[in-house]
Order: sequence, then structure tokens, then C-alpha cells
Amino acid sequence: MTSPSSGGAPLSVLVVEDNPGDARLVELYLQEDPAHPFRVAKATRLADGLEILRDQSIDVVLLDLSLPDSFGMETLSSLRAASSVPVVVLTGTADEALALEALRQGAQDYLVKGQGDGELVRRAIRYAIGRSQADAELRNSEARFRALFDNAGTGVILSNTDGTYVHCNPAFCAMVGYGDAELQAMSYRDITHPEDVIRHAALREAMVSGERDSYDLTKRYIARDGRTVWARLTVTAVRDTPAGEVRYTVAVVEDVTERKRLEDHMRLAATVFENTGEGLFVTDAAHRIIHVNPAFTELTGYRPDEVLGKTPRILSSGRHSSDFYDSMSESLAATGKWQGEMWNRRKTGEMFAEWLNIAAVRDANDEITNYVAVFSDITSRKQDEERLSYQANHDPLTRLPNRTLFQERLSRALTRAHRSQTSVVLLFIDLDFFKQVNDTLGHLAGDLLLQQVAERLTACVRQGDTVARLAGDEFTVILEDITEPHDGALVAHKILSSLSTPFDLQGREARISSSIGAAMYPADAGDPQSLIKLADAAMYRAKHQGRNACRFHSETINAQAFERLALENALRNALDHREFVLYYQPLFDPRTGQVTAIESLVRWNHPEIGMVMPNQFLPLAEETGLILPIGRMVLDEACRQARQWIEMGHPRLRICVNLSSRQLRSPDLVETVAAALETAGLAPENLGIDVPESCVTDKNQDPSAIFARFKALGVGVTIDDFGSGYSSFAFLRRLPATSLKIDQDFVRNAAATAEDAEIVTAIVAVARGLHMNVIAPGIETEGQLASVGTFGYDQVQGFLFAHPMPAAEMTEFLRTGRVPPVLG
Repeated sequence: MTSPSSGGAPLSVLVVEDNPGDARLVELYLQEDPAHPFRVAKATRLADGLEILRDQSIDVVLLDLSLPDSFGMETLSSLRAASSVPVVVLTGTADEALALEALRQGAQDYLVKGQGDGELVRRAIRYAIGRSQADAELRNSEARFRALFDNAGTGVILSNTDGTYVHCNPAFCAMVGYGDAELQAMSYRDITHPEDVIRHAALREAMVSGERDSYDLTKRYIARDGRTVWARLTVTAVRDTPAGEVRYTVAVVEDVTERKRLEDHMRLAATVFENTGEGLFVTDAAHRIIHVNPAFTELTGYRPDEVLGKTPRILSSGRHSSDFYDSMSESLAATGKWQGEMWNRRKTGEMFAEWLNIAAVRDANDEITNYVAVFSDITSRKQDEERLSYQANHDPLTRLPNRTLFQERLSRALTRAHRSQTSVVLLFIDLDFFKQVNDTLGHLAGDLLLQQVAERLTACVRQGDTVARLAGDEFTVILEDITEPHDGALVAHKILSSLSTPFDLQGREARISSSIGAAMYPADAGDPQSLIKLADAAMYRAKHQGRNACRFHSETINAQAFERLALENALRNALDHREFVLYYQPLFDPRTGQVTAIESLVRWNHPEIGMVMPNQFLPLAEETGLILPIGRMVLDEACRQARQWIEMGHPRLRICVNLSSRQLRSPDLVETVAAALETAGLAPENLGIDVPESCVTDKNQDPSAIFARFKALGVGVTIDDFGSGYSSFAFLRRLPATSLKIDQDFVRNAAATAEDAEIVTAIVAVARGLHMNVIAPGIETEGQLASVGTFGYDQVQGFLFAHPMPAAEMTEFLRTGRVPPVLG
């Protein structure tokens, strides 16, 4: 609102007066100052005045309280109810009580008619307008303060200097559980925790006395329901003037109960973290270590700076498989936690056992943010457990498993055998003449003998097998993953031989033997106890039949096992006594009839039964591994013999040697071939290696690398029995073979069967495309020979041309240079 003295627009004044003289006088007063005129409207009745207020913009009303249609304070009340325009009351007498009542009911000022002058009237008008504006601003300010006070999210308290409450806002009331009216009858002492009253009182006293203007305080309230509420207070003094006395205090109160609880919890957690005897570390979501406690350093030897930013793999012992860690990760992903035993390694390299608990930490969005791991060193406990377990399950004298552990391992062995469809052989071993050694040399010598027996038995078996001592001089052996009875017989034979060797008992020699009984799962029995009884009974039969022997429970199995063992031993003896001889069968060029190559074939010249054909002993030699020394002997002899024939005048002659699957897998095969060539002085191009097709198509064996090395050495490779497996031709592209020897059945049937003829035609076509020679073996009739021209073989072989013959006879055949009649 612009005042008249400001040079703005004229103020509008409504004069409500029923006395025309008084009204005219007021109007004249307002017109005395032409520089600041007033625009005057007049009304003689209250109703008329209210109508003017509705229709016009009025800045101030001069109101007579005695009007024809209204009288006294009712006149002012009616006007104030209808309008908020500032009011100056006109009275006929100087009545102070009336004036004060008018001011209380909303008038801004009053004038006594007939007293004063124009300046007084104009000043009263300006005062009324100004006071109205100030009152409005004060009301707005109070409204804003009230809204802020009542709706503040934190508590607000207005208190007297003595600490009594004047007013408390709803937030504080909700905090302590009391209503505002209840609190106005209390002081802060009534609801403050007894332990905090003195400290709070001292701060208030310092502020009231003028030593400070404000203070901060964290204290406890006792709520109406008995709860303890932690609060943070910021208290400020309210003064009449900046330097005046303190009239009130205003406190802003924040409920920090939950924060205090969390702080206490975190303080406790930090104390536990730093002082616990268990190692503790925290990682981020990517498993990088971000914090460790002192116990971690004590247990692992790593300082914090040596592990921060690294993963727990720095502690890995290497003792656990990847499956162990996969299972741990799956548990953490599924449940958010994992616990169990783990072996880790200290900084010094020492391994230690720990009990480990890992928990995932998630944020409000259920995303993993950290992992917390707590571990304790249980190495001593594990060692104690292992020591007790060992003592409970092992014989103290021989350190072998005792009867308890033997029973457990036998049950597990049968379970595994059932699952894998294999066999288990149980050997029961009783020492012959042990009692005599004990009685003659004493118990100390007997104990020493038992210890040496345990060592020898352990040396006779594989690492996964079990040797146990049941009692006295009785021992058992559990052989797992057995496929044939002779495997068990072979071990039993080794044991018999080992225990029959003299024992040195501190300078005194002792000789014993052993009786062994064997039973086989599942052929003989299907459960542990039955198998034990049968093996025990078989052992007694061996003892009664002369000792130093092994008997299987089943006579059939006994015969098979030892017949196979006898044949294997005979093969070994044959190798030692050079009973293997080579026969040779030539290969011919079908166009000229000339010998182009000679295949070496091994025979066993048994001293008692005569010549043994390859199919009668080579499968066993392949299975037992004897094929390797036999194969080396064949290779050396064939190369030596080929060198002699070349010196006779056959420089382009090639000697062919057959390789088996086991030989092809031998890691030193190429070196063995190279050594044989060097020893014999034979050029690599004069040697050919024949490999069965079944070896080159075996999915478990890739011969391409071996073929490449043979090619680099200069030795030719022939794929033998080609077509027998009806295999794809595709593999031929990656094998640097020089020749294909077609399966004999196709060669013999091609002349009579259209289907076989088509197969042979396809094989020859593929071989030609790959620049390979084609050999037709097993030709026995002239009809089969007639098809040679049809298919275009490069070499032929068979009884029709020449039988396998000893070296001397083959030498004579080459010397004469005769051509088979059917090829002439």
C-alpha cells in the first residue's frame, strides 16, 4: 500500500458517520494538503458503508460506533467480519476503556471527534494503514512459523529459562510419547535419563547466564512407555534484544536412537573384528580382498598390504580340485553362505587346515556387494583326529590297515566294482613256518619278519590296492579293477616269489613261504563276508595241498587263471631264450613278377610243442605288454636281414614290419625304429611299417603325428586290412601313408561278388587320387589273380605266389630270382 506522502495515487477513505457536520469536518481535514489529496466516500449507515466496501477499493475506514442501524462494538465487529480494511474508530468522548476494547477487536487506531486537527487525522490514517500491513505480515509470519513448527520432521521445543516446556511440536511429542499439553506441565528434567540430567543442566545454566548462545548435546530421554530414546539436541537462546536477557530456549531435537544402535553395533563389530582370535577378511563382489584383521596376519603370515587387492587364491594350497571350488560357488550363489574344512597355505609355504565360514553381503537391491570370510586354524585338531583315526584303523607293528579298516575298504571296493561292472579279487595270505621262526629266533625277530613281509606285500601291489594285517601272521590283499582272473593270479605269483626269498633278521637269515587263497567278486560271492569266508577256505586248501601255492575258490577260475599265467610266463621265457623266429613272405609286381617287398612275420618255436602261429600268442602279448619287447626284436632282426639281402644285389627291396595298437602308442616308437635302422645300417626307404586300419580309425588314438614323423624319417607307412571297418575315406587325407593293403576278404570275393568289386574299385580310385600304392594280399587262386588286371593293383601277395618261409629259404628264393609261374 502506498502512503500519501510517497507521491503515489490518492488514498481512498470511507467515512461512515451519521452526523453530517462531523463527516464534513473529516472531509475538510483530508483536503487541507493539496499535494497529497485523499479520495473520500461517505456513508451514514453501516449497511451503506458495507455496500461501498463491496463495490469500491477502499484503503481505510473512519467508523463512528453509533449509527442508525448499529451501535457500539457490534458496529466494529460487523465491519471486521465483512472486510479486512484498516479501521480508525471515531468516538464522541475520550473513553480509554472503549478505545482499548476497539483496538482488541481489530481497530488499528481511534480518534475523538472535535479534538485535534487535520494533521492528526491524516497521521491516524497513515498509522492505521501501516499497522494493518504490519499485523498482516506478523500473522503471515506466525502462520509460517506455526506450519514449520507443527510439521517439522524433527522435534522442536520452546522452553522457559527454568527448563519448563512452553510448547512442543508433534514430532517431539511422537518421539517421547507425551502430548503437548502434558509436556507443558513438565520440565526437561522430568523426561531426561537420570545419568544425563546433570550434564544437560550445566549446559543450560551456562547459556541462561550468558556464557554461551547455544550448545549441542546428545542425551537420552525416557519415553512415556519406558523406552530409552537417544536424541541429538541443538539448543539456542531467544533474547528480547541481541544483548538482552534470555527469555526462552529453542531446541531442535533429532531422534538418533537407530543411528546410535548402529554405531554401537559397528563399534562392537569393529572391536570383535580387530580382537577376535579367528582370521577374518572381507572381499568385494569380484572377490578382491579389501580388509583383513590382525588374526588373519597372525594365522597366514601375510601383512594387509601384501593381500589387499588380491583374491583369496593367494592362500591356495593346490590340494583341492576345481570341483571343490565349483561346489563352494554354487552354494554361495544359492544360499549366500558356505562353510566347511579347507586346506590353505601360509606365506612360509606351510599348509594348514582351517574351518571356513563365508557369507555374502547384499545391498538394498539384493545385489551382492561383499563377501565376509571367517576362519580358524584347526590343523592341530585335524592332526589329532588323523592320529586317532590312524591308531584305530592300523596295525601298530606293520602300520598296515587292521581288520576294521580292511572291512571298510572291502565294502567300498565291492560297491565301486558293482558300479563300474568290474571285479575284485581278495587274497588271504598265511605265512608258512612263521611259528618256527618265532620260536627259534624269538619274538623280536618274529616282529621284524612281519614288518618285512608287510613291505614286500606292499611292493607287489598297485598303489590303489589294499594290503592289511588281520592278526598274527595272516594278511589280506584287496585287488580292484580286475578284468581277468589271471590278473589276480599274477599278483599272487609275485607274492609267492617275493616271500620265498630269504629274510635278513638283524644278521640272521630266515626262510618262509606262504599259502594264498583267492576269491573273486562277483563270480564267487556277492558280499564282503561271503567273499572273506571263501578266500579263507581257499587258503587252507592251498596250505593242505603242499603250501607255497595259491588256490582260487572256483576250480574253473583257478584253471583259467593259472593256465593264462603259465602261458604268460612261457612267453617271457620265450623272449629270454630267443624262441621267436621270423618268417618272410614276398610281395610281387603283378606286371613283371619281380619281388618288390618282403613282409616279416613272427613265429614262436616252442621247444616242446613246436611252431606256434601268431594268432595263438600275439593277443596275449598285446594285452600283457610283451608285444613291445617282441616287436623290438622283430624290428631289429628284420632290418638286419634286409641289409643282407640288399648287399646280395637287391638295393630297392623293402622289408615290411607289422605294428600293433600298443606299439603305435609307445612314446619312443620312432626313436626305436630309427635306432634299428642305424644298428642294421639300413636306409629308411628300405623299411616299411604296416599299421592296421583299426588303429588309425580309433577315436582314442590319433596317429597323424606318428605318421608325419615316419614320413620325415623317410620310412613308408602302409595301412593294413583297409576296408575291414567300412570306414570313411576322409581320414586318409590327413595321414601321410604311402600304401593301402586291402582287406583279404575283399580281394578274395571281388572276382565273384559285384558289391565287393565296387568297394575295391572305390578303394583303388581313392588311393590313385592320393598317390598311394594299392596292395592285394591273400591271393590263393588264379581266379582271384585274374581280377588283378581289372582293379589295377600295384603289388600282390599270397599263397598262390609264395608261402611264408624262413630267412634261409627266402634268401635262396631271392638268389634264384625265379618268377612265380602264374605271374610268368
